Amino acid sequence: MPPATRRDPAGGDPFLEEFFQRIPERTARSFSDDQLLAIKMAFSARTWGAHSVDLRLSLPFLLRRYYIVLLMGPERRSAVRRALDRKRTPLATLGNAMGIWVFLAVAAVPVMIIAYTLKTSFNVNLFADTGVHSVLEQLRHQMVTLLKS
Repeated sequence: MPPATRRDPAGGDPFLEEFFQRIPERTARSFSDDQLLAIKMAFSARTWGAHSVDLRLSLPFLLRRYYIVLLMGPERRSAVRRALDRKRTPLATLGNAMGIWVFLAVAAVPVMIIAYTLKTSFNVNLFADTGVHSVLEQLRHQMVTLLKS
């Protein structure tokens, strides 16, 4: 005789409704209350509102969509889990390096605009007697000389 099945396996729970969308309906209806509680406990850190800062953006880039997630909050993982996470997802990867580079390049634009506005507002000349154009020209000349040698 097959095991008894539940009429509404999620019981109106938004987490379980999303979870059960990913598995066959017959399997979803076969879970006991204890099993459902264990599933919720195992995935509880992944629910909304578990972090102090939870920013999620989806951006179009080169005919595809990419997402950016920034999560911050008190550290709740054990030392063993943190070590396992470091092994599983190392910080020093090409994708992370490119992501940091893009972030810094994008963040540099408003910083430069603010710095230029402040410099102009307070009439500060960072390059006395020569101006920034002369400094950039000297830098270009040094780069050309370096590349030729």
